[in-house]
Amino acid sequence: MEQSAGQRSSVATNATVDLEVLDCTVCCHPLKPPVLQCGVGHVICSSCHGKLPDKNRCHLCAMDTAYNRCFAVEQILRSILVPCRNAGYGCDAKTAYHDSDSHEDGCPHAPCFCPEPGCGFAGATSSLPAHFTGGHGWPPATEFRPSRAFDLQVQEGKRVLRDVDGGHLFLVDIAPAGPAGLAGAVLLLDSHAGAKAKPKFECHVAFHCRATGWRSSSEFPVRSTALSGGSLPADCYAFVVPRVAHSPATASIIVSVHDVSKKQPRNGDIR
Repeated sequence: MEQSAGQRSSVATNATVDLEVLDCTVCCHPLKPPVLQCGVGHVICSSCHGKLPDKNRCHLCAMDTAYNRCFAVEQILRSILVPCRNAGYGCDAKTAYHDSDSHEDGCPHAPCFCPEPGCGFAGATSSLPAHFTGGHGWPPATEFRPSRAFDLQVQEGKRVLRDVDGGHLFLVDIAPAGPAGLAGAVLLLDSHAGAKAKPKFECHVAFHCRATGWRSSSEFPVRSTALSGGSLPADCYAFVVPRVAHSPATASIIVSVHDVSKKQPRNGDIR
């Protein structure tokens, strides 16, 4: 019995496609409407077509021909949906192949990784605090408001800071630095962090030893990281707490974190 067109469309819902055939033959990026083709059928994206030195000669077969809009290919491109690469972390979105990068650049399920040696946990940024406290015994996240100073105990190890206004998570690591004392790092946990991303925050850290009157402070940009590979970035330690400043009686520092995109006075800033 012959199937109707409607029956065929309802059955043929899955297919295997070599995604490379959906790429432009010039720039090798995913084709997206509008798509142009020569008289033989060779396709090209509109951006690359605009850069051809001779728009009346095919870039592949060299046939003298005008390029025309290929609506059939455009319809195929719109119908092919691909799963997000973060499907294993909970994302169920499916997008057109040529839109997949745009979705994944902002996908909320993109993973960050656990920096504890040998752990291997990966998950959305929002899942990290529960994993750190439940899986590794880290202290609960310290909540703060940007541009407002707060005290932070100087203790070796890692902990999380939570921005209660924007929901951002920061990782603080305090590690031995030999005779100098303790080295500290403050990192923004960002699953979409790029190697050349501009800092979104800056941090100000101050120390005051009441016993000796010794004072010091430092300010530095906060690096963003997804903790890829399960480790902290190289050279991430940005400040040092000298031994004189972390005696049991004065084992705290004053921290303030500022959003560099907001040009406003720093309420509670450290003087």
